[in-house]
Amino acid sequence: MAIKTRKIGIIGAGNVGSHLALQFAVQGLADEVVFYDTNNDKAVGESLDLMDANSYQPHHFEAYAGTVDDMKDADILINASGKPRLPGQTRLDMMEGGIKTSKEFIPLIAKSGFDGIIISISNPCDIVAEYLQYKLDWPKEKIIGSGTALDSARLQYQLANQLKVNRRSLTAYLMGEHGDSSMIPWSHVKVAGKPVDELLAEKPQLYHMDPKDVILKKVHEEGYIENTTKGCTEFGVSSATAELVRAIYHNEHKILPCSVYLNGPYGIEDSFASVPVKVGKDGVEDIIELHLTDEENAELQHSIKVLKEHFAKALTI
Repeated sequence: MAIKTRKIGIIGAGNVGSHLALQFAVQGLADEVVFYDTNNDKAVGESLDLMDANSYQPHHFEAYAGTVDDMKDADILINASGKPRLPGQTRLDMMEGGIKTSKEFIPLIAKSGFDGIIISISNPCDIVAEYLQYKLDWPKEKIIGSGTALDSARLQYQLANQLKVNRRSLTAYLMGEHGDSSMIPWSHVKVAGKPVDELLAEKPQLYHMDPKDVILKKVHEEGYIENTTKGCTEFGVSSATAELVRAIYHNEHKILPCSVYLNGPYGIEDSFASVPVKVGKDGVEDIIELHLTDEENAELQHSIKVLKEHFAKALTI
């Protein structure tokens, strides 16, 4: 029996797509990456640069420019298409461009014969992931938006920095839109299993943090700051997506906050949004339904309303 190597297709060889491939090489997550980009020269250049690094990676790695047809036998296809946000733009402001770009390569995926797991990063993440699933009629458990995996890392940074606790000792997610309407279920934010509110009340002289609304504002603003100061975001989202890929390839059954199809959990009907999800070799294995407070549930439902309204507009583009 021939050994199956791990192959990933990446649509978009820009900042995020190229850093994703580097993550796969450095972490030893994939054996082969094929780029497709409308700017083929960019895909060729990124592939060559990655191959220059091959001598110093944990194992042999192939990267090359190709077509979506070359992704037919890939295990995972990653949509990293699109442009960085402009100063002042929200992710939702990017919807028209994201949908128009998606419409260009959706027929290419459909005719390629690819039947693996799709991970979509392109903004607005939840809308584009839902659009791909809808137009391709893809199995709902096999399409995942990176969603609030990045936002949750930003929350963990704020909490770790303010509480002086290692990130790995925290459980903290954002839910809803990967964008400005996302919310924090504070009743489930924990330090070593202890609710953060209890920790703050018990030892105020040792543990303290900004007001909760200020922390949420800082999390929302971090992407704007990165885009304004360096012109894009790339390291955080590529690391978050690599974590999803690892959970799939190693069948980790790992709980990650990401954007998936919801129809029932949290009272949400027929919409993509980020919630804690169990991820393994077949994609979405389970949706973890947290018991939210009434206030938290109202905030989540508001975010879903925003997403539903924009998806309806996306279908008219």
